[in-house]
Amino acid sequence: MTKVLITGGSGLLGNAISNILLKNNYEVVWLSREAGTKTMPNAQTIKKYKWDVEKQFIDEAAFENVEHIIHLAGAGIADKKWTDAYKNEIINSRIKSSELLFNYITKLNVLIKTFVGASAVGYYGAIQSEKLITEEERPYTDFLAQACIAWENSYTPIIDKGIRTPIIRIGVILSTHGGAYKKMIPPFKFNLGSSIGSGKQYLPWIHINDVANIFVHVLQNTNLNQTYNAVATELVNMDTFTSQLAKSIHRLKFLPKVPTFILKLVMGESHLMVTEGLKISNQKIKMSGFKFEFETLNAALKDLAKN
Repeated sequence: MTKVLITGGSGLLGNAISNILLKNNYEVVWLSREAGTKTMPNAQTIKKYKWDVEKQFIDEAAFENVEHIIHLAGAGIADKKWTDAYKNEIINSRIKSSELLFNYITKLNVLIKTFVGASAVGYYGAIQSEKLITEEERPYTDFLAQACIAWENSYTPIIDKGIRTPIIRIGVILSTHGGAYKKMIPPFKFNLGSSIGSGKQYLPWIHINDVANIFVHVLQNTNLNQTYNAVATELVNMDTFTSQLAKSIHRLKFLPKVPTFILKLVMGESHLMVTEGLKISNQKIKMSGFKFEFETLNAALKDLAKN
């Protein structure tokens, strides 16, 4: 049985990827702050091995017979205000965890076939543009872009070691279990939902099923060894997104937009995550043979409204 080690396995995306792998007869183990086991919805059990990034420690047993690693761990970009201290935590949690994995792979001479690295579409920067952005676009210079550049650069030693290292730039994940959708839906249920900022900024969204399946797709296809955008096909701005969100749960959207200056007061610099946005292409991952389950926002929102 092929064994996959996942960091950040207990998170929204890690859980979804783990469930798909288990259904496809992979053995899945996690690196976690606490050792133990996790029982999944299908009653299968995942073993958790302890790691401590600050202390640069991993239980070496975690690597036994591991052929593939999926690295998702890192401080949540949207979890707190971007103070200088939290900005450092966002970047360092990603760099240090990648360094730690590389050091153990090297020390133990683990024969890893694939290392799938997470990144984010923040790589392209928190700006607005009508240009369609592909993976070859040069990044902007704001904090989001710099954080993602550092994140992707942390995979360089692994790439240089000759390990296949596809990198996934993740868009805004839509799921009933967490993330943007779960945060946005409550006010809409009470007819208190509204658009954000100018409303013209694009929202590079993706359904949780599709982003999880993209990770499995690049894991399974040994010819894939590049950087890929994980975003849906339909490009929508914030006004369109919030209108369709309200419609999907049979509610109205009639309140005025939340002004950018209010969001800046509440969120600080991190308001850029919701007030800016780009049109991002998914053609590269589609050309690799990946088939999206949810290409349109209407289809994705209908599915989420059922759950």
